Amino acid sequence: MFEMFEMSNTSTYMIIAGILIYVIFVTVQGMGNFKKTSGSSEAFFSADRGISPIVLVFSTAVSVFSGLTIYGFPSSTYRDGIGFFSGTGSFIATLLIVVIGYRLWILGKEYGFTTPTDFLRERYYSEGYGLFVAILLVIFIVPYISLQVITIGDGITTTTNNTVPYVVAVIVASLLIGSHVISGGMKSVAWMDTFHLVLGAGAVAIVLFALRGIHFPEGGLKEAAQIVLNNPDTAAIMSHPGPRGVYTWKGTLNNALTGAVATVVWPHIFSRQYMAKSKENFKVMAWCLPLVYALIIGMLMIIGAILAPAILGSGFENPDVIMPYLSTKYAPPIVAFISLLALFAFAVSTSESLLLSASSMASKDLYVHRKYELKGLKVDDRKVVKISRIIVLILMATMMFIVMNKPAAITDYAYKLSSPFFAMTLPATIGGLFWRKGTKEGAIAGTVSGVIVVTLFTFFIKAPLGFSALLWGMFVNAVLYVGVSLVTKVPEEISRKYIDRINTIISTGQEVHDIVDGTVKKTKNA
Repeated sequence: MFEMFEMSNTSTYMIIAGILIYVIFVTVQGMGNFKKTSGSSEAFFSADRGISPIVLVFSTAVSVFSGLTIYGFPSSTYRDGIGFFSGTGSFIATLLIVVIGYRLWILGKEYGFTTPTDFLRERYYSEGYGLFVAILLVIFIVPYISLQVITIGDGITTTTNNTVPYVVAVIVASLLIGSHVISGGMKSVAWMDTFHLVLGAGAVAIVLFALRGIHFPEGGLKEAAQIVLNNPDTAAIMSHPGPRGVYTWKGTLNNALTGAVATVVWPHIFSRQYMAKSKENFKVMAWCLPLVYALIIGMLMIIGAILAPAILGSGFENPDVIMPYLSTKYAPPIVAFISLLALFAFAVSTSESLLLSASSMASKDLYVHRKYELKGLKVDDRKVVKISRIIVLILMATMMFIVMNKPAAITDYAYKLSSPFFAMTLPATIGGLFWRKGTKEGAIAGTVSGVIVVTLFTFFIKAPLGFSALLWGMFVNAVLYVGVSLVTKVPEEISRKYIDRINTIISTGQEVHDIVDGTVKKTKNA
């Protein structure tokens, strides 16, 4: 029998006090950038395109490491086995970021892009396509932000032994996230991300080593693994396909693809490529991001595949909260609080990035672009930022409906309602960056058809042959994108502007700022 720890009232109140201190710290940091971002949409949305390599790496990584990661990886590994590690398809996608992100950065510097819709609308010379993509991305950002708030609510409630009710916890989390984004935009979010990654990685390490040291002081992880393997009810966790047989090779492929897409074309990751300070950012990301992923996800997998089943056995009723349950019931109160900090670090960062991305698309692409830019009218930057802040409030209010009716399994929720739909912009993005013959008609046919397929196989029909809705949607999307593009024609000026010119910049090896900064200045002064 493993030692259990009782949470005293004093410990609970100290944890609550710690939460309040964290909330105050984040709020003050955001307010410090309020004036800096109020008059500049460039500062509010992209931190003046001046994020250094390490800050961009940390900001990108922690935005991928959401509440889904800190709670979802241990819980899903415990429930479905080590095959869930395939969710780290982001390792592979890191290489795509270096190639795709570098080209997007050049385009952002050249033409002032700040959102995914900016590029896709202009590359495919279609206002209708841009409108469709913007609406699609904004709609499915909301469920994923909701996931983060749900995990925070569950974490606070579990850690404080229900002293803080779920409703109160999610309200506090929502106010924190919304106020921080409204206050400082990306200038606040990017620097707080750096702090959050260090905090989150350190917290996960402390939880892992505390559980290992308390319950397996002599044999360590080897002893814990042996306990898991010797128990017929838990042994399957450390095998493939695992207890429920979910991760056969098809399930593994489905999961890996979902993880890979998350790191490339999710709106908040896509937009970050425009924010790099120099091309050095992408060199650093090429080697640093995989190391960060491996370190943090590896520790979470050890907790879910070895420590959790060794301590709890099989059949834990609510695996979604297995991380806070272990740190609260089987570790001292300080470890429970540290675990909660890890959750805050990952969930808050991801929520803020997605919220900022949604507000930028809703304000710039759905409102300002259509109401002012298409009519040849100028709009003051202060007004753009003000509109974005109002939209943040609207999105947070909409999200609360989902949060109050949370689903049973947080990982299913995130994957079914966000990743597959975001993924439908991938063929058009890659084709738009590298293929001269990619046409408006091909992009529309591929993306719309992919969304229809994903919708049918997610909500109405079981996806055939054991492949996921995402995989089927990507297949249909890519085939139609290529097929329709081959029988239609792209204007020559589009190919020159978005393919040939970028190829020339890259092949000549000139510093991008020497070539494009003048273009940006001319555009601003026009």
